[in-house]
Amino acid sequence: MTTSTAAGVHKLALDVRFGDCDPAGIVYFPRFFDFFHQAMETWFPAHLGFGYDEFVRVRKLGFPAVHTEADFERPSRFGDRIEIHLRVIRLGRSSIEFAYEVHGQDGRRVTGRSVCVVMNLDERSPEHGAAVAIPAELRERIEAFGVGPEV
Repeated sequence: MTTSTAAGVHKLALDVRFGDCDPAGIVYFPRFFDFFHQAMETWFPAHLGFGYDEFVRVRKLGFPAVHTEADFERPSRFGDRIEIHLRVIRLGRSSIEFAYEVHGQDGRRVTGRSVCVVMNLDERSPEHGAAVAIPAELRERIEAFGVGPEV
C-alpha cells in the first residue's frame, strides 16, 4: 500500500488481492466501500498532519459514514493495481462529503461518494454517539487541503 499526494487530491494505490474477489474473479462490490474508507484514513496523516487513530483513540471522535454510493464502470480483478483518488467536495458543520474515483491501467473504473459525520465517542460524555461540530483545527486543515466540487 502506498500513498501519494497532489493539491486537493489524495491518492491511495492498492493491489487487488485474491480475498477481494468474488467467484467470478472480479472485486466484490462492497470491497470498494472498504477501499474508500482506507483512502479516507490515510488522508488524515498524509494531508492533515493527524493520525486517524489520534482522533478515534485520543480525541474520542469517530467519522462514520452515514451515506455512501458507487457507480461501477469497469471491473477490477485479482492482481490489478488500482488507485483511489479522494477529494473533499463539501464541508458541513459536522459532516464531510468525499468524492472518490478508482483508476486502473485502463482508466477510471469506479466513482463514489460518502458523507461522514464527526461523532462523539466518549462514553462519559452526555453527547456520546451524537454528531458534533468539526473541531476548528481540523476544519482549518481540511480547508487548506481544498474543498471543491467533483471533477
